[in-house]
Amino acid sequence: MNCTEIFNYLFESFNSQNIDYVIIHSYQYLPDRFDSDIDTAINVTNIKDAIKLLDDTLSGTGWRVIQFWRHENYAADCVISNDKEFLQVDFCTHYERNGRVVMPVQELLEGKRMHKNFYVPKPQTEFTYVLVKKLLKKVFSDGSKERLTALWEAMSEKEKVEVRNGLRRFLAEDQIGKILDCIASSQYDLIDLEEAHRELRKRTSNTVDNLHYKVFDIKRRFERILHPTGLFVVLLGVDGAGKTTIAESLKERYTTAFRRIDHYHSRVRVLKDISQLKKDAKPIDASDPHGKKQKSGKVTSVIKFGYYFLDFLIGNVKITIAKIKSTLVLVERYYYDYSIDKVRYNLNLSDGFLSFFEHFILKPDIIFILTGDSEKLLERKHEITINEIDEQKKKLTDKFINNPKSVFIDTTDKNVDECVEKMLKECNTIMRNRRKW
Repeated sequence: MNCTEIFNYLFESFNSQNIDYVIIHSYQYLPDRFDSDIDTAINVTNIKDAIKLLDDTLSGTGWRVIQFWRHENYAADCVISNDKEFLQVDFCTHYERNGRVVMPVQELLEGKRMHKNFYVPKPQTEFTYVLVKKLLKKVFSDGSKERLTALWEAMSEKEKVEVRNGLRRFLAEDQIGKILDCIASSQYDLIDLEEAHRELRKRTSNTVDNLHYKVFDIKRRFERILHPTGLFVVLLGVDGAGKTTIAESLKERYTTAFRRIDHYHSRVRVLKDISQLKKDAKPIDASDPHGKKQKSGKVTSVIKFGYYFLDFLIGNVKITIAKIKSTLVLVERYYYDYSIDKVRYNLNLSDGFLSFFEHFILKPDIIFILTGDSEKLLERKHEITINEIDEQKKKLTDKFINNPKSVFIDTTDKNVDECVEKMLKECNTIMRNRRKW
């Protein structure tokens, strides 16, 4: 099943099971186009029931929930995949914002209507939801502006009165009139977002809900630290193996599955390269990595290593935080390349020295070793000799063949898409297995 087919299957299954739900907004082009997450309000006891329902409904389809993260007590973002494509289905049992139950699920579902083969809210509810959500975020996207104006223009006078009356619990009477006039004339820049935001927060504040949210949020943050939903991936391989090309393709495919993607070469690089510390430093020339004219001595190598090792330690912290924040961290080469290709880094250090300090480096969730036929690799890039390619391949095999986190991929036998699909399947399995279902 592709994205369109699994979307139809999911919501037709919900319909047949009499599940009470609506896709709250941005549904106009579904299921032919997926411009954003599928925001769905669903009437179940708690959000875990919604996640289990999604997982059970996908059973036998080839799709599965590969990960989810909670961002409110009544909401969770779920990423589903068939190891080739991805969709993000966001569930809420109430519309909540920072502990404030702004619109209960019963209100979101009241008067729902069938659109194509799935349910959506009535126009008044959708309008109120989008407006309140954007005021709380203090920003209107171009899409939300177009949608609010279109909804308002299409409403009858009776429906407009209903919207005005419903907004009284969120805003003062004069604010409502000004905001609705701006929406009708598409003059969104005239809306005082700060004033509306303050009023909305004040009117939706509730001591009990706020206290409940604070307790929940402490538990949620603690859980995210113990069970981070990000992923740390390392790509290793000799020049010509296609690390950068494959990394870019992997990033493109994984855009939906993570909140953000951080892509680094060698290290996080909080600290500049030593060669770039001078004011008049020339850009780094990577065209001849093995063409160093002057070889470093032991003392110089240790000093240089110490400087870069500090950057790796800082990187440990940044990567750990990024994983907690549902980030895909993708690093080409990483620390391991120091022992695989010492000439590139001009380090005159023993393998034992490098192996000892490797214990203090954050370990990836998975390491992809990109390899292949030496002659074909040489044809792609002539930066190093075939003997150097063979030597690096041997080092990679010796170092990682028995590492359970390592996956070898022959990039001369598979095209980029085939390599990336194998990587997706391995990464998705890791994410899927991190939690008990």
